[in-house]
Amino acid sequence: MRSFWRHLLLLTATLALAAGCARGPDEAGLQGDVQAQLDTLFGSRIVEVKSLRRQGSAPLARAKDGGSQAIVYYNAVLAFTAPYDPSDWNGLSPELVADALGATDQGVMGLGAGRMAAGATLRAYGSMVYRRADDTWQASLLPPAAAQLAASVSGPVKPTDLIERLAGIVNTTPGLHDADDAIITEELDQALQNIKLRLNRGEQGLIVATGPAGGEYARFIESLRPRGAPWPISPASTRGSVANALMIDSGEARFALVQSDVAAAAVTGQAAFATYGPLRHLRAVAALFPEPVHVVVREADAMRSIGELRDKRIAVGSRGSGTRQTAMQVLRAHGLEHGDYLIADASNPEEALQLLASGDVDAVVEVVSAPWRQLAKAAAQVPMTLLPLDADAMTRVAESVPGLVPLAIPDRTYDRQQGAVNTLAATALLVAADSVPDASVQQVLDFLFESGLAADRGVSASRLSRERALAGVTIPLHDGAADYFAAARVPAVESPAAAMQ
Repeated sequence: MRSFWRHLLLLTATLALAAGCARGPDEAGLQGDVQAQLDTLFGSRIVEVKSLRRQGSAPLARAKDGGSQAIVYYNAVLAFTAPYDPSDWNGLSPELVADALGATDQGVMGLGAGRMAAGATLRAYGSMVYRRADDTWQASLLPPAAAQLAASVSGPVKPTDLIERLAGIVNTTPGLHDADDAIITEELDQALQNIKLRLNRGEQGLIVATGPAGGEYARFIESLRPRGAPWPISPASTRGSVANALMIDSGEARFALVQSDVAAAAVTGQAAFATYGPLRHLRAVAALFPEPVHVVVREADAMRSIGELRDKRIAVGSRGSGTRQTAMQVLRAHGLEHGDYLIADASNPEEALQLLASGDVDAVVEVVSAPWRQLAKAAAQVPMTLLPLDADAMTRVAESVPGLVPLAIPDRTYDRQQGAVNTLAATALLVAADSVPDASVQQVLDFLFESGLAADRGVSASRLSRERALAGVTIPLHDGAADYFAAARVPAVESPAAAMQ
């Protein structure tokens, strides 16, 4: 009997010690913090945490002030208490729901395209970041989007991995072991993307030319892949929209994502395509999601209008990107001609934000889906704000640049954002070469808009809407797409502005 009580006391002491050393709050406290995060996002009780199970924790790097930090993982069942439509382009993005839950794109299940009625449920595998304050754990002010971005980034690609993948396609193994790793990685990665695109004929699934690796286009394509689906869909890295349009026209790619305004310039031979002439083989398949123009400045600089950017250093997008073309048109509409500001080159949007944070540039212009995760991460370190577009300038741009439509970035899309920000938006168009068979295009559209698969995809894919699939489409539709939308009773010719409503 004494042995029994001795073991019982030892077990009790061990459990008490473990509880005292636990990282983060208990289950009830965690559930309350998750609910508070959701209420803050929507501004009211739109999503309710019905049940939550704590799944453990892990330490994080210390905060700037030296305080301890931890990430706590959980599984939860949630229910909508009011209607919510993730495919409403004028509403809060469903990606913000995933961010508030600290979940990956694949970590929220049940959020399908179309209107979610009150009472509809979803499941989440999420996380919350906490920091130690005195003897308690407090939910961190670090936006979940930034924490999740850091947690989801994979390790650097090794050159040997790329060699193996390249060898699998060309059936050879180059002897490059003594060459510089960085050069090998860059060159083989670009070669691999080009080979994927040029060899793709649809038999092995859908390969889409997107943009820089890790960018929003690539993330969206990856989100389309249903969980456990045997038919693969994958992105191929490129320089961006302008490059993608040229690759489609030259036959180097069959499918690609292109900004709607860039596509319009491509088929008319204007702007970045003036030296090439009109691209004759580019066809629209569908509009996938909106891409608002973000004009980002440091909060400390106290700028309130785009006109204040005169004589400033502005990152207007990398060469070959659709952003650069759109950014310069937007600046011109605000009275800033080329020469009224200094163009600061950055190799990618993340580098541009780093330059803004360090004070090496004064503004960043980017055409990107909201929420822009890289902005959420950068603004957590150095406060940043968005400049609205002037109403008259918006009218001038929308009238002169086909494919751009007025849109507001909703309140609470970004941390510290107060009120909606008026801007213009391109739409991300899925485009194809006119030589792609009609049946192949219709197969892709069935894959995109088949409602039975929607809930099995990532959160980003829930933005898809067949009713908005022609928003911002100002270039000729592929014949296969025209037949598909005619059968689906979606008008082949639609006002982009009306479609955004």
